[in-house]
Amino acid sequence: MTTVRFLPAGYECDVKVGTALVDTCDEHPETEVPFSCRSASCGTCRVRVKEGMEHLSKPQDDELDVLEVFGDGKDVRLCCQIQVTGEGRIVLDVVEPE
Repeated sequence: MTTVRFLPAGYECDVKVGTALVDTCDEHPETEVPFSCRSASCGTCRVRVKEGMEHLSKPQDDELDVLEVFGDGKDVRLCCQIQVTGEGRIVLDVVEPE
């Protein structure tokens, strides 16, 4: 199992390897991650990976294109596109809209 902590909500849960984080957020609204599109096109679900990047799927071209528009660094991902790929601890901080 992998422990995922969502900031600033402070909500923490255990997920299985292979889980899509969009599904985790659907099951646990306490994560307080905002979603609008769920298809890597709007950027509302941007999260800064503070810990555990090595336990996450690699970003695909669609995700990278959206992140480039926002000018975020390599530590920011779209939560709708992340899948847990390894066991450990992950800490995600929701990026506030500008």
